[in-house]
Amino acid sequence: MGFCNSLFQTVVDEWLESYKQDKEAGLLELMNFIVQCCGCKGFVTKEMFDSMENVEIISRLTKDFNEDCSGYPLSSTGPQWRRFRTCLCEFLQLLVRRCQNSLLYDDYLFSSLLALLTGLSDSQVRAFRHTSTLMAMKLMTALVEVAMDVSTQVETTQRRYKAEMCKEVELRAQERLEKLHTSYTQLQDQQEELQSMMNTVFKGIFVHRYRDLVPEIRVICMEEIGVWLQKNPSVFLNDGYLKYLGWTLHDKVFDVFTCPLALRAL
Repeated sequence: MGFCNSLFQTVVDEWLESYKQDKEAGLLELMNFIVQCCGCKGFVTKEMFDSMENVEIISRLTKDFNEDCSGYPLSSTGPQWRRFRTCLCEFLQLLVRRCQNSLLYDDYLFSSLLALLTGLSDSQVRAFRHTSTLMAMKLMTALVEVAMDVSTQVETTQRRYKAEMCKEVELRAQERLEKLHTSYTQLQDQQEELQSMMNTVFKGIFVHRYRDLVPEIRVICMEEIGVWLQKNPSVFLNDGYLKYLGWTLHDKVFDVFTCPLALRAL
C-alpha cells in the first residue's frame, strides 16, 4: 500500500504537470488509462477524441472489446489483481487530493472524467460497468472528504470574519476583512461545485448501479454509501440516502444485504 502510494504520487504529479501544459492531451491520456483498466484492448485516438461524443467513443470501444467476463482485471483472481484494485483506488483518491486546491474546479478535468465514467457505467459490457462504477464510487468518497474539509474552512472563515466585525469600527482591520470575505466567497463556490460533482456521481451512477444485475457491482455501491454515512452523517444520514440501504436489505445475494461497511454505518 505504501509502495502504491509513493509510486502513484510521482505518477499523478507528473501527469498533472503534463495536463497543465496541454489539457486535451492530458485528458486523452487519462481516458485511455481508464479504458485499459477495464481490460479493453482498444484505445481512444485523438481523432475520436476531437470528433466524437462519449457515447460514440464507448460504442466504438465496445465493438473492439473481446469481452470475457472472467478475464478483465477487476474480475481476475490472485494477489496481483487484488493489488491492482487497491492501487487503482489509491490512485483515484490521490488524484482528487492533489487537485483539491486547483484543478478540481477547472470545469474541464473532473466534469469530463465523470461524464466518461457515467457513460461507461451504463454500458452493456460488464467490464466497463464494473470498473467505472468502482472508480466513480471511490472518486465520490474522495469528494466527500474534500467537501468536509471545505465545509470546515467555511465555518472557520465565517467565524473569523464575524469576530473581526464585532470589534469597534476603528479597531477593525479592513484588509483582513476583505481577504476573509473573498476567501469565504471562494469557499462557497467550491462547495457548490463539489455538491454538483457529487450529485453527478450519485444520481448518474449510484442510483442505477446499486441494483445492477452483477452482485459485485451492487456491493461496491453499498460499501461506499456506508463510508459516506460514516464520514459525513450530517449530510448522508437522511431518508434520501438511507432508503437505498433499506432496499438492499431485501437483496437475495448474501454479500450484498450483509455488506459490513453499510451495516456498520447503520
